[in-house]
Amino acid sequence: MKVAVTGGSGLAGSAVVSHLLDAGYHVLSIDRAQPQKPLAEFRLVDCADLGQVYGACYGVDAIVHLAAIPRPIHHTSDQVFRTNIMATFNIFEAAVTLEIPRVVYVSSMSVLGLPFSYKPIQLVYLPIDEAHPQAPQDAYALSKTLGEDIAQAFVRRMAGALSVVSLRFPWIHTPETFKSVLRPLSDNPAGGATNLWGYIDTRDVAQACQLALEAEISGHEAFYISAGNTFMKTDSAALAGAFYPEARIKSRLSGNQSLFDTAKAKARLGYEPQFSWEDYEWS
Repeated sequence: MKVAVTGGSGLAGSAVVSHLLDAGYHVLSIDRAQPQKPLAEFRLVDCADLGQVYGACYGVDAIVHLAAIPRPIHHTSDQVFRTNIMATFNIFEAAVTLEIPRVVYVSSMSVLGLPFSYKPIQLVYLPIDEAHPQAPQDAYALSKTLGEDIAQAFVRRMAGALSVVSLRFPWIHTPETFKSVLRPLSDNPAGGATNLWGYIDTRDVAQACQLALEAEISGHEAFYISAGNTFMKTDSAALAGAFYPEARIKSRLSGNQSLFDTAKAKARLGYEPQFSWEDYEWS
């Protein structure tokens, strides 16, 4: 099976490429930036250009679409929105034209409206599952929400010939980036509140993408995927009560349990988080 991984040079993308290679896939890495350490066949492609996407994806059996501007901080809002939306549209347009039957779309927990919202987000309940209302405000969150709408539209258009799995990830990290970025927040609960103190190891991102490629899924399905815990030592119930008092606690929270409910991913994809910051070893 030949899989194209867009954004294959990035933090998460390179982990996905490596994991799929180890799992025996033929991987084509697609990015507009050269990889630091080439692992697989690579093509320099701007996914916002449909012709380039057609040329790169011809002959592949599935696409894992990660390519995007990952946060609305270093780019203007219109750049974030235009780049992410056009890349996503082009991937699906190419998939249906080239008769590629499975796309894994890397979405985000930002469909909730977090963490870049202009106004506070009012959560209905915790832990978050796929039924929770979406409330995007910023360009990034809107691009991810509409990205799932684009996926649904193309599935509707193809009437059984295309299936899409959307994976809603929280903050993606390696042990090294966790140490430098998230570990300092462990003494500052307010600093991670808009992320619901959620994270995921890139290796769990990679295994989730493989599971999504292989799952018996028809149509379009979305899943929250996260680590099993928060990046805090504080009990999650205490954090929820302090920062989201309006949110109903729909199931008992144990210790620093994640505030993302991954039960659907476990049931439908077989996803179980394998990596926790509590097991990291740092020099």
